[in-house]
Amino acid sequence: MTPAEVRGRPSAPIQLFVRMNPPWVFIDEIRRFVESFCSCAALGPDREAQIALAVHELMQNAVPHARGQEVELDLEVDPSAGRVKVSVTNECPEEEYVALRDRVEAMYRERDALRDYLRTMKEQPTTARGGLGLARVRFEAQMDIRVRRTAAARIVVEAEGPLRAPSFSTAGGSHG
Repeated sequence: MTPAEVRGRPSAPIQLFVRMNPPWVFIDEIRRFVESFCSCAALGPDREAQIALAVHELMQNAVPHARGQEVELDLEVDPSAGRVKVSVTNECPEEEYVALRDRVEAMYRERDALRDYLRTMKEQPTTARGGLGLARVRFEAQMDIRVRRTAAARIVVEAEGPLRAPSFSTAGGSHG
């Protein structure tokens, strides 16, 4: 039985959709809101934090690239399928889309998400902003990432994973 069924709710997908023209100040608030939303969906504290992290990272990527245009966040929790999906959509010039698509393809050349995450941390200078978020979503949030282009020249970055993230361990500790 799913958490939603236990609470007497149907196991139909639960969806949160936000469209906004966000300044940076709202990104942290969106993270807290998403964590609270996931808590109401009874995902458990660890998964709630992971999904909130994924939303935070994707929004941090979207806001500067949207160039003042609206950003859309779509979060779907599907208890019957056992999946959660985050989509962030924003304006994006073709060259930035191609660069992001190439970055995601390069990230998946390394099959091991932890190795890719560690490599990305090593390659990113501590003074530079950006570059680590997608690897964090893939490893820390245990979600797969896809990038696609819409007919309206907008970019959609999707992160999808199991409703209950698998436990994983690393040297010196475990999470699960």
